[in-house]
Amino acid sequence: MKKALGALLVLPALAFAGEGIVPEGELSLGGVAIGDTPRTVIARLGKPARKVEESGYLDLHYDYPNLRVSFSEGVAAGLHSARSGGCTPKRLCPEDSFNKMRALYGPPLIADRETGRFYEYYAMDAACWLQIPARDEKIASITVACQP
Repeated sequence: MKKALGALLVLPALAFAGEGIVPEGELSLGGVAIGDTPRTVIARLGKPARKVEESGYLDLHYDYPNLRVSFSEGVAAGLHSARSGGCTPKRLCPEDSFNKMRALYGPPLIADRETGRFYEYYAMDAACWLQIPARDEKIASITVACQP
């Protein structure tokens, strides 16, 4: 709840500043978008290499060579890629440079989280965002994370 409230307070200021904002269509990796059903994902990517069922918010995961698709309540609610095939629609991919990231999306927001420092880009009317670890010289991975 605190994160959702914080996002509501921060996003209007970001929109004014123009930093860390992306169109909602960019909340996609490897051709899979938040909200896609398992059937849609399989139609686009084929049968997953592995399916993992868990309890919790993200209760089903499809693992592909370039992408992990996580589902909640029957729709994609999280995406993660650490390989060059799991790119955003503007073609930002793991292994690309941070300079390319900034050229495509502009300056990111910098977020210090429990698991480290991240560059983040938010969509105005979505509870999801692009999250990129701020390490080394290249992008190690890209995650589309969503607020439950």
